[in-house]
Amino acid sequence: MTTVKRALGSLGKLALLYIAAAIITVFMPDVFLLRKLSTLFLMGCALALLLYFAERIIDPDARRFLTVIAGLIVLWVTLRGAKYIAFEETEVVARHIWYLYYVPALLIPLFSLFAALTVGERTWYRRRWAIRCSAAFTGLLILLILLNDLHGLAFRFAPGFAGWDSGYTPGPVFVAAYLWILLLTVGVFCILFRRCRLSASRKLVWIPLLPALFGILYLILYAAGLWPHWRGQLFGEFPETVCFSMAGVWLGLIHIGMIPSNEGYGKLFELSDLAAQIADGDFRVIYRSANAAPLTRAQMALPAGLSLDRDTRVHRKAVSGGYVYWQDDVSRLNRINEELWELGERLAEEAELLRLENRLKEERAQIEAKTRAYDEIAQQVLPQSRQIAALCARAEADPAGCGGALQTVCLLATYIKRYANLSLLALEQPMLEPEELVLAVSESLRRLGERGIPAEVTSVMSAPLPAQVPAEVYARFEALLEAALPDLRGLRAVLREDALCLTLEGTVESLPEGFPGEATAEDGVSYVRIPLVPEGGAP
Repeated sequence: MTTVKRALGSLGKLALLYIAAAIITVFMPDVFLLRKLSTLFLMGCALALLLYFAERIIDPDARRFLTVIAGLIVLWVTLRGAKYIAFEETEVVARHIWYLYYVPALLIPLFSLFAALTVGERTWYRRRWAIRCSAAFTGLLILLILLNDLHGLAFRFAPGFAGWDSGYTPGPVFVAAYLWILLLTVGVFCILFRRCRLSASRKLVWIPLLPALFGILYLILYAAGLWPHWRGQLFGEFPETVCFSMAGVWLGLIHIGMIPSNEGYGKLFELSDLAAQIADGDFRVIYRSANAAPLTRAQMALPAGLSLDRDTRVHRKAVSGGYVYWQDDVSRLNRINEELWELGERLAEEAELLRLENRLKEERAQIEAKTRAYDEIAQQVLPQSRQIAALCARAEADPAGCGGALQTVCLLATYIKRYANLSLLALEQPMLEPEELVLAVSESLRRLGERGIPAEVTSVMSAPLPAQVPAEVYARFEALLEAALPDLRGLRAVLREDALCLTLEGTVESLPEGFPGEATAEDGVSYVRIPLVPEGGAP
């Protein structure tokens, strides 16, 4: 599931909870136990958010502020319950509890700003003048709202506070509080957007903006008295709407990566033994382990990786939102190759001496036998080697049309590798399992599959074969395959007890003169039987 789907899914669930809370508030009968149901529902949601922040956020400073925000939401829900349940009939107490609504309403954006300041910076608290000024202004607004009965600058009521809960005129303190909440919310997004180093997260900033814009729209319509009512009640009270909006903002920021909910893993990555690093789509390094060598942007942009030096190779792979780079230390492999080369030189010298020593005639004969075997292998695959050289030269001359040539090169290279393997196995063992021949044929058929030609091989043979038979049969199979390749549309091979049987579609195959085997054709399909008989011997 993509980041967008996960984030929108979480916001959708939050919206369903908000609608459920509004429906419970509007439609629940006003009886003793049921009137508390909406408060209990909202309290459960607030406590779940508190536990989520406490467990999800790893950075201690960000976690501290986000848990305070969740705690303020719990406080707000508690005040809401006290106003509508315990003190609904005591107007003075209920009105002052309503004033207390603005304590969490103003502190939640303030602590949201503090949480945003902690992102990507350990010395956020050094901006004491900004923190103190914002906290002092917020405290002043809270104090003025709580003392509204003395000055009436936040809410103006009818004489004797008649109908205070449903009819009032906003004052300058009320307007200032709303503008301050809006300013703090905008400041949160500006700080996070500036400090976010992941370009993918910046592109998804619209996701947490959705609940923020909904909350701002609600505040505007609520202040203007235009938010819809149902059955004489607001469809979504002021406390739960603001709380759900702020919860949606922070959940969205966590999902898109602007809030580093797994910051500790970056330190783990840095201290690991991996020589690796992770960069965003603009090739800016986000995480680098201590063993990873620094790379320039030009080096990181190379699609096939690079060699930093003789013993270090860097590989690259695209991941969601950027790239991951890792280093391979090939120094040990280089040392082994050097030792092998030196060993080969010594063996060549010793072989020359052994030819001069009568005591080592048997060993000299084995070396000469292997040399003859390598020469025979090279002579056998010489046509394929020449074809590969010609195709490579053609590909260099015409890179745009080299697709088919490279596929043919792969087919020929597969034959060279497998024929050499079968021939070398024949030097070491008197009998070979039929699976060796099946594996060779199967790999050639896989190359046909890459060209879009369906092919398969099956075996019903279980008895071992004389050591030289698999290489001879495979060479004959390759000759037929190369001859049929231009018109070939499909191939099926079956290894039976006495022969390798081929079915070739799209071509009428005729065997070359002296070729050991049988061939028949019918309706554009050729049936070829290659007997399992060693050259000059019995099966």
